[in-house]
Amino acid sequence: MLLFIAGSLMAQAPINTVPNWNGIDFLTSFGVVNTASYGEVITVAAGTGPLSNFGFEIGWCTAAVTLRGEVYAWNGTQATGTSLFESGSQVVPASSAFQLVTFNVPGSGVTLPAGTYILFATSSKDQTGAVPSACYLGHVNDSVYPGGSFWYMNNGADATQWVTPTLLNPWLNIATDLAFQVNMGATPTPTPTTTGVPAASTTSLLLGFAGVIGIGLLGLYRFRLAR
Repeated sequence: MLLFIAGSLMAQAPINTVPNWNGIDFLTSFGVVNTASYGEVITVAAGTGPLSNFGFEIGWCTAAVTLRGEVYAWNGTQATGTSLFESGSQVVPASSAFQLVTFNVPGSGVTLPAGTYILFATSSKDQTGAVPSACYLGHVNDSVYPGGSFWYMNNGADATQWVTPTLLNPWLNIATDLAFQVNMGATPTPTPTTTGVPAASTTSLLLGFAGVIGIGLLGLYRFRLAR
């Protein structure tokens, strides 16, 4: 008689690249006015429970900035459909200290069917009367989270561009991952228990707003000076 013993494995564990971050490597300039949306594309497995919260390591803001968290479906190059979740607004103070800025989903969370999504922080809906500001976001090597990567948009106060980008102002990608965390409940799945942790590797990029260049790709990056 052959006996099969199946372990109870969560369909998708929390995503957390923060332990792989060295606390120094960063991307900028995110905030107000132009480069208003920074986020991470994630892949959700079948059977994953509701999204309860997500957050990004944000710091070194030159002025206080008001942000919201957004969740949209992703088609490979842009957000699609309507918002699956929008948080309330919260203020990140002017500070030299990084902090995990977390957007909590109230109640029982939001269920995300298997697929690809973008989770992002944005100042677009809270720029009225805001002081121009630039914040840094922590980042890690792109191999840390294989299910997606970092995307950003220079959409300013125009939130409609998330799902209707133009040729001159598309979503833009850098081959890196943000220092971010996503927590989702999960339905136990009868599969053998296996674990795997991607190797930690960090790079150093500086993504800056430098005016309209070419066809409007406004984000530039350069290597951070070595310590």
